[in-house]
Amino acid sequence: MIISIHRFTFSRAVAPFGILADWWGNNTYGRHLYIGQAAYLVHKMPSRQEAAWGNLAEIPNQIRYIRQNNRIQGSIFFSSKSLTTVAKQVADSLKTDLYKYPALPPQMPWLDDVVPNEPQAFTADAMTDGINLKWVRPLKANDGETASGYVIYRAEEGDKINILNPKYILRISFQDFTFYLDTNVEKGKRYTYLITALDRLKNESEASGPVGVQAK
Repeated sequence: MIISIHRFTFSRAVAPFGILADWWGNNTYGRHLYIGQAAYLVHKMPSRQEAAWGNLAEIPNQIRYIRQNNRIQGSIFFSSKSLTTVAKQVADSLKTDLYKYPALPPQMPWLDDVVPNEPQAFTADAMTDGINLKWVRPLKANDGETASGYVIYRAEEGDKINILNPKYILRISFQDFTFYLDTNVEKGKRYTYLITALDRLKNESEASGPVGVQAK
C-alpha cells in the first residue's frame, strides 16, 4: 500500500500532514503503509505552492513523524531524481542523519511469518588484508526454506552488538554467499561479529555467534 499525501505539509490549514498520516496509519487493514513525499516541491516558488516547502526541515520532520507511528513502514519520494536536483540539500541531510544506517525491508507476516534458522559454523579469522568471515548455510526451516541472504553485524571492542540497532550492520546481502572479507578494520583493534540469515521474503533469523577477533 502506497498513499500519496505528498502535497500536504504540517502547516496545511485543511488536512495537515500529521492528521492524514495518522488516519491512514489507523486504516491499513494489516498491510504495509508507505507515505508519498514531495521531494519535487522543495524550493518551488512560493506563489505556486505552500511556503512550508521552502523550509528544508519539512521533509525530515515528516519522516520523524512517520517513524513515531509503528503502523507506517516508510516513505516513497516523488520523484527520486528530485533528491539529486531541487532537493539535493535535503538528500544530503537525510544521508548523514535519518538514513545514515542501512535497514532491512519490513516483514510481511500475511505472506510468511516463519523465520529461517541461523547460519552455522560462523568463524572469523584475521588475515593481512582484513577479517575473513565464513559460515555454513542454515538448516531448512519449518517451511522448507533456508537462506536467500545474510546480515553481518560488527562491534568494536568495548561495545556490545545489538541487532535491533542498525548502526551495527556491516553488510546486508540478498545473495546466498557464505563468506565475506571485512577490509575496513584497524590493525591491532579487536572486533566482534554476529550473522543472521534472511529468507526470500526477508524474514531474519536469530543471530549466530558472537565471534571475536583481533585485526593483524
